Amino acid sequence: MRIRFWGTRGSIPTPGPTTVRYGGNTACVEVRDASGSLLVLDAGTGLRELGINLMSTNGARPFDVTLLLSHLHWDHIQGIPFFRPAYDKRSTFRIIGPKQSRSMRELLGLGMDDPFFPVDLDDLPARLEIGEMAEGSEQRLGPYRVRSTHIFHPAPALAYRVEADGRALVYATDTEDAFSGKPNPVVPLARGAHTLIHDAQFLPSDFKPTWGHATVDAAIEVAATAGVRRLVLYHHDPDRSDDALDRIGADAQRAAGERTSGLEVVVAREGLELEV
Repeated sequence: MRIRFWGTRGSIPTPGPTTVRYGGNTACVEVRDASGSLLVLDAGTGLRELGINLMSTNGARPFDVTLLLSHLHWDHIQGIPFFRPAYDKRSTFRIIGPKQSRSMRELLGLGMDDPFFPVDLDDLPARLEIGEMAEGSEQRLGPYRVRSTHIFHPAPALAYRVEADGRALVYATDTEDAFSGKPNPVVPLARGAHTLIHDAQFLPSDFKPTWGHATVDAAIEVAATAGVRRLVLYHHDPDRSDDALDRIGADAQRAAGERTSGLEVVVAREGLELEV
């Protein structure tokens, strides 16, 4: 598999001179298997950039897009109304997210209803399919085998293990350090995976309990315990500058080397492409 990061920031978009290198768009990751089948992880403002790229490079073809949402907080869904392939009637746009107390279609539609947006969700020209995934379930999505688990966040939220081409990628954003003493559900999900994309919004010095995000140290501990080969630090704090993320990356790689051998640490940035 190959992955590309279109949004790496948490909570709110942060354009400006201090976030140029790592990017200011919120969560969105493109996944491709060997056949080129497209799977998208989260629909933050980075989804707009992905859509522009798809239209410019594949504009003559119908699109088949499967989107997995970790949860429905604004910074993970704001790109949906601005995803250009959704306005192509030849496209199929499939959205799957965690099971909620109300239907996924109804909840996603609220943000696009009048007076909040001029185009209703149900008026998008693409063929729209919306589904839900229960915690602990498994689905086959085209060539991808996807398994989910609940995570510690102040809203129904899922982490996903995506398998294809004999490799495994785990996407675990917006999950809090498991200081409650309960087993961390991300560890068994990530066991033996090649790459773990993990929330790392906080440092121990600025960690905020109950906000639903992890520290860099916690992300390293999960990766080491699960035996993954590569950890990608993700969902950067909106106040974190490029220079601060440079320092975090260097410190994290050093800490990972002290914790376990062979663990590569990468700081996610917009435009970064990795092979899984």
